[in-house]
Amino acid sequence: MIKNKKLTYFLIAIVLGLWGLILYRIFDAVGGADDIPITFAAKQEKEVFNDFSIPKDTAKLLLNYRDPFGIIKPKDTTVKISKISHKNISITPKPVMNWSFISYSGYIRNPASKKLIALVSINGQNITLAEGETKNQVKLLKNLRDSIKIRYEGKTKFIVIKTSAL
Repeated sequence: MIKNKKLTYFLIAIVLGLWGLILYRIFDAVGGADDIPITFAAKQEKEVFNDFSIPKDTAKLLLNYRDPFGIIKPKDTTVKISKISHKNISITPKPVMNWSFISYSGYIRNPASKKLIALVSINGQNITLAEGETKNQVKLLKNLRDSIKIRYEGKTKFIVIKTSAL
């Protein structure tokens, strides 16, 4: 039970006020007596929507791709040379460089200078190289932790770290 009578009377007054407002709105809507005259604005005609009109095409196609179905054969754009001179030309292929004698094992960091030192094996000989150093004609150009960039006999190559198989 509510012991506060003032609160009870206050709540009863709010409930009666809400019910009175609800009943007033119902009787006002059903009564139909409109005191406010309704004036209509001048009737504006809407433009008729034409479904059959063709809108102007603003897209441009770039037709520089190959035929996906292969119906049209591509044009031969090569230039034909009518005169071919038959001279004895001997072309000797350049020997392919075998880089397998160099392997990259890893790196260590110098705590004093914060520089990386690469652990490189050249012909089975373990060598430590810092960037810019040269040993056995192998120059370390860049140490990228997972690979090194080296120069040997004027040729440059990236060598990836050798992972150990467990």
